[in-house]
Amino acid sequence: MHRTALRRSTAAASLTASALLLALGAPAALAEGETEGPPEQPFEITDEILQRSITVYDPARSITELGGSEPAEDEVIVLEADILFPSNAWDLSDGAAARIVELAAEIPEGATVQVGGHTDSLPVDRSKYDFDNQQLSENRAQAVADALAAERPDLTLEVTGHGDAKPAAAGGGGDDAGNAADRRVELRYGD
Repeated sequence: MHRTALRRSTAAASLTASALLLALGAPAALAEGETEGPPEQPFEITDEILQRSITVYDPARSITELGGSEPAEDEVIVLEADILFPSNAWDLSDGAAARIVELAAEIPEGATVQVGGHTDSLPVDRSKYDFDNQQLSENRAQAVADALAAERPDLTLEVTGHGDAKPAAAGGGGDDAGNAADRRVELRYGD
């Protein structure tokens, strides 16, 4: 009799787990040829989208690290890479290049600008592409630097690709929002 009760208890637990999966919704299976990860850019890049994708930080109001005696004197402009570039590419759209040039007007004449490219930590599918996150970040930073140099030859540009080594969020995002924040090109310049 004890074995029958145990079987009923196991069967009930199994049904409960199945019901829970149905209620919560099991993850959808991927269709053939589909891969996980961010979808390709399904929309046209407009000036409105570009305007919303650029954040200018004031160092005095943006310091989050304690212990420093003086805030950094650098100005930072963060350009969201998802808006500037199609997925896994580094060619700027015309609208993106024009917006970068607009922002460059705010940079003081003769300034040294550090152009840093960043990616999320999701690996690039090497069966489809012949580059990795490090190369992608370098190429995207160089594309932004080229757009700046074309309009502002007075600037000294220092171009660096950081790959996924410097996530935007402390400790790295890992979720969709964190990954999106990690995909960026930063322009830093100071006094």
